[in-house]
Amino acid sequence: MSIKVFTKNDYIKSLKIYPELIKNKDILEDENVNYNIDNKHDKIIKTILLRKNEAEFIIKKALKLNKNKKLDLISVENEYITVDYRGKRVDVIYKLKDKEIYFLIEHQSTQDKNMPYRILEYEVEVMRASFIKNNYLSKAYARVIAIVIYTGKGKWKPNQSIEEVQEKLESDRKKEKEYTGIGEYNLIDINEYSKEELLKENNLISKIMLIEKARGEQELIEILDKIIPKVKNNEKGEMVRIIKYILIKDLGKEEAKKYIKKLEGDGDMLAVIQTLKEDRKRTLNEAKAFGRLEEAKKLARKLLKKNMSVEEVAELTELNKEEVIKQKNIIKNK
Repeated sequence: MSIKVFTKNDYIKSLKIYPELIKNKDILEDENVNYNIDNKHDKIIKTILLRKNEAEFIIKKALKLNKNKKLDLISVENEYITVDYRGKRVDVIYKLKDKEIYFLIEHQSTQDKNMPYRILEYEVEVMRASFIKNNYLSKAYARVIAIVIYTGKGKWKPNQSIEEVQEKLESDRKKEKEYTGIGEYNLIDINEYSKEELLKENNLISKIMLIEKARGEQELIEILDKIIPKVKNNEKGEMVRIIKYILIKDLGKEEAKKYIKKLEGDGDMLAVIQTLKEDRKRTLNEAKAFGRLEEAKKLARKLLKKNMSVEEVAELTELNKEEVIKQKNIIKNK
């Protein structure tokens, strides 16, 4: 985020284009206005900028855009962005007709060191209002471009970006930027770390990240088997809670009950994982055996359809005679 400063000299030049506005009685002859130079300039500028062509001139000047470039501007009411910031009103707000690009134009006759923070507040509020207006379905976030017209004495000294006035934190990064700017964030993506890397780290968060990397129940059991012996005493309570959560999430509440009961009983995490491993191995073997049995039954029916005897089919499929007769009855009843 940066603030474009439009100087007093630029302002004076812009007035020369429409000098009749300066003589406008609505601007200058207001009983409620104290006619010192700052108030007079403030009212003149705000009134002038309500005209789209004047605002367009300021925007092009501040952003150094080609003067022939056409900006299709729409005026936006101040209340549109200040519903949560009572008493904090932007002087003039415009947006591009077919895009969520907003221009905030703020006049300053005095220097304000908090201008970066004020602009940040306005920018966040514009984005929030844009979200609501578009039912949170915008393809892109609103872009807010802030312009400050400064007509005070002396060169503008306050910083023009909030990053310039934030606390610094030294970094070993080989990047131009220190860490992050406004609206930017650092990212830790567990997919960028290998299991080996995470196993080497001697902290709880790495162990949790490793658990989160598990794809499938068997891989989870293997990972838990590796990390539990490395859990420190002061981490055991937290690890027990994590394992309970994982068991319920992956196995379902009812199936997880017997493992959680054992975990809460003696707190031996390794024993619980070992039990889980054995149960899973037994289940897998049973599933394989069931699969082989179903295949044998299917083969028996095929052979029986070819008029082979019960004895022959039993010998070829390794099923007992009673099971072969049962399969023969299934064929008859179809």
